[in-house]
Order: sequence, then structure tokens, then C-alpha cells
Amino acid sequence: MTVGVLVLTLLACSGAEEGDTASAPATLADAKVTIVGTRSDGLRKPRDLDFNPDVPDELWVVNRGDRSVTIFHGAGTDQQEADDRLDPWGIHFMPDVSSIAFGGVTYANSDARTFATCQESDNDYGGSFEGDGFMGPSLWTADLDLFAQSNPDAVDYLSELYGMFVDLGSHLDMLHESPFCMGIAWESDNVYWVFDGDDGRIVRYDFAEDHDRGFDDHSDGIISMYSKPRVERVKNVVSHMELDRETGLLYVADTGNNRIVVLDTNTGERGGNLFSVEPGVDHHEVDGADWWSLIEGSEIDGLDTPSGLALTDGHLILTDPSSGRIFVFTLEGELVESVDTGRGDGLAGIVARSLDDLWFVDVKANEVVRMQR
Repeated sequence: MTVGVLVLTLLACSGAEEGDTASAPATLADAKVTIVGTRSDGLRKPRDLDFNPDVPDELWVVNRGDRSVTIFHGAGTDQQEADDRLDPWGIHFMPDVSSIAFGGVTYANSDARTFATCQESDNDYGGSFEGDGFMGPSLWTADLDLFAQSNPDAVDYLSELYGMFVDLGSHLDMLHESPFCMGIAWESDNVYWVFDGDDGRIVRYDFAEDHDRGFDDHSDGIISMYSKPRVERVKNVVSHMELDRETGLLYVADTGNNRIVVLDTNTGERGGNLFSVEPGVDHHEVDGADWWSLIEGSEIDGLDTPSGLALTDGHLILTDPSSGRIFVFTLEGELVESVDTGRGDGLAGIVARSLDDLWFVDVKANEVVRMQR
């Protein structure tokens, strides 16, 4: 689609005319809203989005509807193009995908960096089987020559090993202790934090060394499950999270408890070992970490189901599908502003390039939306 053809203003707009450059909009209510992507670009129930830090204007959007990833090249520009990708075995590695986070590691066989996704699934293979809980975050490469492409070496090796045809697609790694995973954030190396909707915990996943595309050796993984805080999933509503890597503070949309909690990832001590579904994986408890409730939704008008979450310019930004509002807070929890987007329960993931440049997805309208002020 042609970007900028459809430009809307929010319900609470101040009345500024399109093209009026006399003064910059002061609030989100005055922001210009542009529909950047639609169903015609491949969007199918999009739930989260993230920019590739290495490629200007390359936006990755994960779709729950068909387990695909829609990649926008030149997102928001006149040269925008969409590329929709479906991994050969996404039915296990990206079912009911809830979230995406780019990391900082370069894949060994490429110059491209890696990213990870989480899945709101208990591994029922699209409803074909009873879920067995063998599910968790997946690691991928952003190399467009390799992502969503089979690895012939892995196919040959695993097919011979198991005595039948096996194609595990392009995933680089996966660990399986968090069914119904609702959010993910990158820390460093191949380390990610996730919102475990099954256990109601925050979990640190270290993939360590990836097993290369399409293989299946997960034995070097390290999984640290935090005893507190306890968080609560709301079915079909994402619970996103972001790590401030300068302070080590992890901000979490605790959707079911209608609050934002903060976990100090610099604290906590290793506790007892936990059962692991995969041989060799180090799965253990972490006790005594410092955490607190930063924002109580019951004290904020219109904040009932915090869901999408972004950090930028010393602020925290939330989407709420119950009210259809976007909220902006300081990192001390003070409300700065909120706006009704008019999109109701379609609101899901959000990413912020700055306070003046927000991008979010509408899971019901199958749209990527940009808000500029």
C-alpha cells in the first residue's frame, strides 16, 4: 500500500489542520495518525512489532493469525515494501506468537543480528493435538536470505537421525519451560526475559550458544525462574515487557493484576533446582529479588488491562485494549498524558522511536499504525 494515503486524527484531536506546521502538536491528542500497513501487506492478527536496529526503517511485525512475520522495508517512507514470511515449522516455533524482541548478537553464519519471539501456546500444533506444554521462546536470525528458509544440512542430519523426514525450519534455538508466554525483552548476548503466563512468573532465558538453523540441541540452556513477583496472564491479551539495560530494571505489564511491576535484575540469589523437560538444561529458581509495583491501574482512569509496553526518552508507554487508550508515564510512575485511539480492544504491541514517534498494531483491524506529533 502507499504510505500516507490514509492519514487520520485521533478522536480527541485538538482541531489542527493536516499540513499545519506553525507549531508542533503538544499532545498525543493532536498527533497525526497514519496507517502504515494493512491486511493487503500480509498482516493477520498482528500482536507485536520491532525495528531492526541495523537496518533503517526495517520493521518486523509478528502475526498470530497465520504464524507469519511481515517485514516492512522502508517503513513509513514512499519506498515502503512488505515481505511476508512463514517459517516451514512455525507451527511449533511461532504458534500464537505474542511478542518479538531484537537482540544484539550477530548470527555466526551471517552479518545479521538475532531476535527472539514468545508464543501464547501450550504446543497443540494449531489445535490438532492436546497441548503438552512443551513451549517457550524461540531464537531467530534476521538474515533475509536465511530467515523462514529450510537448512538442507539440518534436514539431512535430522531425517537420518530420526528415520523420517524432519524439517525444523530456520529457528536457531528454542527452550521449552514457558507455555503461554506473553512478552519478551532482550538483555545481552543470547539472554532474554519472558512473561511466563502458565506459571505466572518472570523468567530469564539464556540460550547460550545457538544450535544453528534447524537443528535441535538445547542442552546448554540456562533458565532462571523468579519466585517473585507473581504475574497473571489474561487470555488473548499480550503482556509486554522492556528492560532498561542501563539500570537493569525490567518493566512488566502485569495484565491480570492491572499494574506495572518493576524487577531489579541486579538482585536475587540462586535457589533450588527445578525439573527440566530437556536433558542438560540448567533450570532453577531465583529468590530474594527486589521488585515493586510502579503503577496500579485501579488508580488511573481508563487503565484496566495494561498490555503493550515501550520505553523511550525516560518514559514508559502503555496500550490498554479494554479502553483503547495509550498512556504515557514517567519512569517514576507519574501519568503524563493519555489518549483514546478509538481502536478499542484491537490495541496490542507498541514500539517507540521517541515520544513523538509511536508505532503500534491493531490486532482486529490488521493494521500497523504510526502516531507522530
